[in-house]
Amino acid sequence: MVLFTQVRRGGSYLSDLSDSSILSMTVKHVRVLSLHTSTRNISRLASGDLRPILSSLEKEVTSLKLLDAKSLFKHGRKHVLFVLHRLLDHGSVIEVVLRRNPDSSFLSWLTSRRRGHQLSVSSTPEASHRSVVGEFDSRCRAELEEPAAKRLALDMEENPEVLCSEFSSSSSPADRCPEGQIHSLDFEVSKCEILTTVSRILPTWLCLHTLHLHSDWLISEQEMSVLVESLRRLFLNPGCSLTDLSISHVSGHTHLISILRACLTLKNLCLEICPPAVRNTWRPQPRFTENRELCLEKLTVRSTGPMTVTCFLPVLKSAPKLSSLHFTGIHLSQQFFHTLTGSNPSLKVLKLEDINLSDYHQEILQFLEHSVLEELCFRDCRLLDKCAVKKDFLLPFVEALKGISSLRTLMLAQNRLATSAIEIAKLFSGCRPSKITRVDLSSNFILPAELLEFAQLLETYRPVQRLTLDLRSNPLDRDPEVKGQALRKLIPYCNILTDDWDSRSTMADHISVM
Repeated sequence: MVLFTQVRRGGSYLSDLSDSSILSMTVKHVRVLSLHTSTRNISRLASGDLRPILSSLEKEVTSLKLLDAKSLFKHGRKHVLFVLHRLLDHGSVIEVVLRRNPDSSFLSWLTSRRRGHQLSVSSTPEASHRSVVGEFDSRCRAELEEPAAKRLALDMEENPEVLCSEFSSSSSPADRCPEGQIHSLDFEVSKCEILTTVSRILPTWLCLHTLHLHSDWLISEQEMSVLVESLRRLFLNPGCSLTDLSISHVSGHTHLISILRACLTLKNLCLEICPPAVRNTWRPQPRFTENRELCLEKLTVRSTGPMTVTCFLPVLKSAPKLSSLHFTGIHLSQQFFHTLTGSNPSLKVLKLEDINLSDYHQEILQFLEHSVLEELCFRDCRLLDKCAVKKDFLLPFVEALKGISSLRTLMLAQNRLATSAIEIAKLFSGCRPSKITRVDLSSNFILPAELLEFAQLLETYRPVQRLTLDLRSNPLDRDPEVKGQALRKLIPYCNILTDDWDSRSTMADHISVM
């Protein structure tokens, strides 16, 4: 990956070389190109002296990152568009990351001719969705649309054939440029873009495999309804390629079901949900027909407000191929772990964050007995909050983990383990030691004396495989000498991740046990 900004010559060797010489040596190895600088520097790629560099980038670059589109288009817009056109249409770019793009016309330009072979969409939007689109679209167009004459002039200037003829002596406006294909788009969606651009292009974007929509503002219920309808129309097309979808700042709690009902062949889904604070304003949850099997393999849901797992259980029951599940801020029930055991036998990654698990010890142990997990993360899950004797849970928990021969990663950050962290070393004891290679014990208020005892046990058990042990944000500075002893005992068996965290701060102490 290369970040194209400015070449800084700090040593005598670089000072003897020109910019073009330095770029010529590196450009052949570039696969990911990140444009994040002033327009002046990017525009140089359109100049004659750097044209060989641009030609090499066309051949090699497959991923393009525009991390500050606002800065890129301050001056010399045509130069930048020409460079992008060459990379996207004449080159090999199929992945685009777009950040800070205040200009909706650029998103239209970017996607207008790069959606692959387009089939007609036989299904038209339902009347309710047409009315929503009309209501919001007229409002957005009034805010965003430029005068027609100015827009027409810009369209002519930004036409790829016109750009090529202007910057390349071998081309004329009559020559037809090739059309590229964007398979992956990861971008920050600005206000009204879901309605004015995204929902319009989605139904015919057949070559799109991955779509990640980020938003700094709350995507409304109405906008989500329009987006879901566009997705439904896309998935009705037999040529649909979309398998990976991510949307942030979604208003309401009903859209997971709506999206999955519209996108039955979706494999990866990530949603950040912001449910209404007042529960009596929640819309009824749409029903999910459990006899319709999903293709879902990876599901991530983050909630910023109170949500229960009940609305997700029908989805889990209909996703037998699910291999990765990540929940944050969801209130669980006893049925959750039973559902995983009965309906998701292929689950390899389970990540639960900011979820109170103190009432589900038996369910956890029963689930682990039948799992084939490779990675388990209980982060900030208050595992031991209700344990009178913490060993009563930790010992069977460790034994259950040892029984999972496939398990390689265990993450228990922010669980207030403190002295109890010593028990984790017993993963590597006995005739059936765990094959775990990564353990995260960060932010657990582990003191130097406790770490020394942990290290002594590890020295006794001698793990067969080298561990990566995360000890960051623990108050190990309380006794530097004992800390040093512990680390020296761990080094033969572990790659240690630690820091110079200042535990004397009151706030640091508070954070360490949250």
